Amino acid sequence: MNKFVFKLEPLYDYRQRLQEICQKEFGEAQRKLDEEEAKLETLREVYRKASSDIDGLKEKGARFDEIDLYYSYATGLKKHISDQDKLIKRTRQALEVKRGELLEASKKKKVIEVMKEKSLNSYIETSNKEEQKISDDIVSSRFNRGVEHEK
Repeated sequence: MNKFVFKLEPLYDYRQRLQEICQKEFGEAQRKLDEEEAKLETLREVYRKASSDIDGLKEKGARFDEIDLYYSYATGLKKHISDQDKLIKRTRQALEVKRGELLEASKKKKVIEVMKEKSLNSYIETSNKEEQKISDDIVSSRFNRGVEHEK
């Protein structure tokens, strides 16, 4: 009996490679989101510190121009925080797109895996039937030889 050959192996390999690429892209998108969220948290920390500094300046009775400078700084930080929030939303959307692509690639690969498994099972079944037929033929020919020797 010949060795099992899956005729769609090149397609399976192609879909497996596509899935690997999608996994890599999804991982990169996840890493990017994590980085952007870390940047946002840093900005929020800096904003909290600036707000605390403003409160400290007010308590000390600092000059108005000094306090105003801190307010400008805090306002700029708020704008950066807002921009970072928007960037994170876009990054999350991109991540979801990559998740969908990965899911689709996985499904397509799974279809070929199921076909490969069915093909292998069919091959094994056919191989077993052929082996059984050969075995039956051997037993039958031995039996016939034994019957001929008795005559």
